[in-house]
Amino acid sequence: MDKTELIQHWNYFCSLAERLDETKHYIDHGLIEHDGEIELVHGKVYSDVFKQIIVLAASEFEIMSKALCALHGQQVKQIVDISDAILNQYPKIITFEVSTPFWINTPLQEWKVSVVNNGNNRKVQGLDWWFAYNAIKHDEALSIQSATLQNAIMALGSLYIINLYIMHEIFGNMEIIFTFPCVYFRCKYLPHPISSGDGLLPDFGDCSPSEKFRRDCPDLFV
Repeated sequence: MDKTELIQHWNYFCSLAERLDETKHYIDHGLIEHDGEIELVHGKVYSDVFKQIIVLAASEFEIMSKALCALHGQQVKQIVDISDAILNQYPKIITFEVSTPFWINTPLQEWKVSVVNNGNNRKVQGLDWWFAYNAIKHDEALSIQSATLQNAIMALGSLYIINLYIMHEIFGNMEIIFTFPCVYFRCKYLPHPISSGDGLLPDFGDCSPSEKFRRDCPDLFV
C-alpha cells in the first residue's frame, strides 16, 4: 500500500466518521452511569444510518487489517486468521484508547482468539460490532436491532486504530492525520500538530523521536 492509496482509505474513514458525527444532531451521544458502569445514554438505539456505518466500517476494517498483515508477509483471509496475526504482531493494540466527544474507550480491549471444541476450532471474541455486521449481512430484516449507536462507534473506533497502525508502519509517523484531519475520533498518542507527526503507539517502542529529542535535550525547551 503506497501513500496515495493510504490517503484514499484514510479519507474514506473520515467520511464515515463525519456521517456518525452528524447523528449527534438527533441522538444524544452522551454518557450515563448505570449499575456503577459508564455507558452511552442511547447506546442501544438502532437505525438504518448506524447499520450503513457498521457494514461499511467493518468491511473497511477487514481490508485494512489484511493490508496491515501483508506488511509482515502474512496473507490472511478469515477474521480468525486476521485476529491471530494482528494480536501476535501487536499484543498491546488492545490497550489503545480512543476518544470521542463524550467517551474514552478501548474498542479492542476484549479482542482475542479462543480455542473451542477440544482444540479443533478457533473463535474470535470481543468484537461485538463485527458479529453485528455478520448478523446484518446474513439477515438484514431480523438483525436491525444489532445496528446500534454503540456498535457504530466501536466499529469506527476499531478502524481508526488499524489505520493509525498502518500509517506508523509505512511512514514511521502519522502526519497524514494532520493534513487530513477527521472529526469525532481522537487519541492521546498523537503529538502536537506542529511536530513531525511522530507518535507513540502502544506497540512501537518507549518513546517517539520527537519525545526522545525533548527528553535528551531539555535545555532547548526551557
